Amino acid sequence: MSRVSKFARLAIVGLSLAAVQLSNAGPALAVAPAGHVYVQTNSAAGNAVVSFARAANGSLTYEETVSTGGRGTSAGLGSQASLAITADGDHLLAVNAGSNNVSIFDITSDGLELADKQWVGDGPVSVDVHGSLVYVVNQGADTIKGVRITSEGTLRKLSESRRSLSGSGVGAAQVAFSPNGRLLAVTEKATQTIDTFVLRENGRPRRVHPQHSEGATPFGFGFGPDGRLYVSEAPTSSASSYDVAAGGTIDPITSSLSNGQGAACWLVVSSDGDFAYTANAATANVSQYGIGANGSLSLVAGVAGTTAPGAVDLDFTDGDGFLYVLSSSSGAITGFSVSAASGALTGIGGTSGFAAGYAGLIAV
Repeated sequence: MSRVSKFARLAIVGLSLAAVQLSNAGPALAVAPAGHVYVQTNSAAGNAVVSFARAANGSLTYEETVSTGGRGTSAGLGSQASLAITADGDHLLAVNAGSNNVSIFDITSDGLELADKQWVGDGPVSVDVHGSLVYVVNQGADTIKGVRITSEGTLRKLSESRRSLSGSGVGAAQVAFSPNGRLLAVTEKATQTIDTFVLRENGRPRRVHPQHSEGATPFGFGFGPDGRLYVSEAPTSSASSYDVAAGGTIDPITSSLSNGQGAACWLVVSSDGDFAYTANAATANVSQYGIGANGSLSLVAGVAGTTAPGAVDLDFTDGDGFLYVLSSSSGAITGFSVSAASGALTGIGGTSGFAAGYAGLIAV
């Protein structure tokens, strides 16, 4: 597929510049941004990625809206990590749940440029990348599927990479690589199951290894730098931690530690592995957990920070200096600065006033 010209970008789904000139976004940046926050519209009429420039103090300024060339879904994604960025920072990937493909963008000094898209299966809702290897989980088909990023920045099919999850109608929520890239994990909301797939040297997965989750509705999760797994559980607003063996077996360390809030659906782990944070959709806040040297969890703060209602995803910037939470029903992003010493959160505002229904956030 030929690369898409910058001049052919579409500010689709009714999102004009005026619609996202948000009350607290601040003036245009006078210097180059320190980073970016990306979200996707997930519009069934035409999906798009919305880019916000991040200043050194964490404030956000709208930059552009760029079509993915695919479609979202009005039903929502019900997932974590529907966007991913390559380790070198050169490419961004976005799932298109309504058109069954994944898009890849070049990240340039002038913004995002759509480079390619590739079919991946029925209803992709989450994506992750390790090196040139990309995997999605398909909620509609109850499968995972892989593709490769070529040296030209396009996507190439990866044959024999499709694998089924534990059954049908499992409600897949997230897919992610282990830190060493040798394992994939998938959460199944409807079956209280966590799937693992060991990857061969050629990137193709072995058969699914489904295992019981300590809590009901395992949803968002993150790997620590040591390869341990930390998973949020929505009904009890809790989190569990697991040791993960090379063969994909998971063994619980801490089981369903409640944060005392409501609907902990999304979870991220700090890059040093010292803290985990959940976004709690029902109580519009973030909880902070401490992580011990053995992977055990302790509750640091049930309410570490307050967000807009309707959280649907969250992510750290590189270096963990800032944490951002997307609230879909509120049309808002809430930002926090993160203490390097204690992991405590301090609110820094964010942006608001854009259309409801966005799904997926990634920060750099």
